[in-house]
Amino acid sequence: MVASPEISRLNGRKSRGPRTKRGKAIASRNATKHGLLCQAPPLLVTEDLSTFEGLVQSLIDHYQPQSPVENFLVQQVAMGMLKQYRLWNVESAIANTQILKAQQRIKFPDQVIPPEVNPLEGFQEYSEKRVSMKALLEQERAKLEDLRMDLEYDLKYLPEHTEAETLKAFRESVGDNYFYKEGERSAVWNYHSAFEEWLCELWDKEAGVSRASLKEAVARAQKLLKLVKGRNREIDGAIAQIDSHAEAIQQSEAVSKGLQQPELFNRYQREMNRELYEAIDRLEEIQQRRENQGSIGSFRQITDQTG
Repeated sequence: MVASPEISRLNGRKSRGPRTKRGKAIASRNATKHGLLCQAPPLLVTEDLSTFEGLVQSLIDHYQPQSPVENFLVQQVAMGMLKQYRLWNVESAIANTQILKAQQRIKFPDQVIPPEVNPLEGFQEYSEKRVSMKALLEQERAKLEDLRMDLEYDLKYLPEHTEAETLKAFRESVGDNYFYKEGERSAVWNYHSAFEEWLCELWDKEAGVSRASLKEAVARAQKLLKLVKGRNREIDGAIAQIDSHAEAIQQSEAVSKGLQQPELFNRYQREMNRELYEAIDRLEEIQQRRENQGSIGSFRQITDQTG
């Protein structure tokens, strides 16, 4: 028979805490951490010590182990839960790797550049090249930097040069810094092409001078410089996204290496879960037995006093 809640509360009011040496020793360790796991936990370099210590302490607070065997079972449960988290991380990393790679192919696809034709071998022999988007963006970034520096130089020393020298310098800066990208081009290169065509149309080949308006040429150069700086910021942002995506893939691949052999992995998972659930069942069994003994003892104490 189990004591009623009313009888348990009556007995609880009479309690003055542990009285025996063993009871006092157990109570003195209620707020302390137990076991070797809290001294030298076998964590991976990617796992957080404070999080694992919190897990162990929460299990200790829940089960209140009172013997070396119970402490060991608590540690076994903690390690079983940690291993389960690791398995979940591996499984999610495998899926994430495939998802991230698919996203990479869609968001940052390789670019096809024009084939290189060797006239000596005939136009039937050519090779098509594929370049990663990051490599192409880096090439564009380098060309834009050259264009930026040339335009800034031309505008900075504008007062020191004649009109003819300035127009010639603009024509050379724009003509020398050209970047070809198949398909849709950004606004900076469209404007670059229009500026170059305008300068070429107004270039007098016989006289070797430009008939263009200096005021308009300066305005166009300033607008092109502004577009160059804006495009540079866009490229920097795109490269940062590509690098971040590539880093996420590397991290997922590193974690997913734990699943080299799926059959052994699944066998290990089943065995680990079996040990975890056995340890939990054993702890709950001990805890239930202790509660039952406490209830029977309280009942006997009340019976002796009223008998």
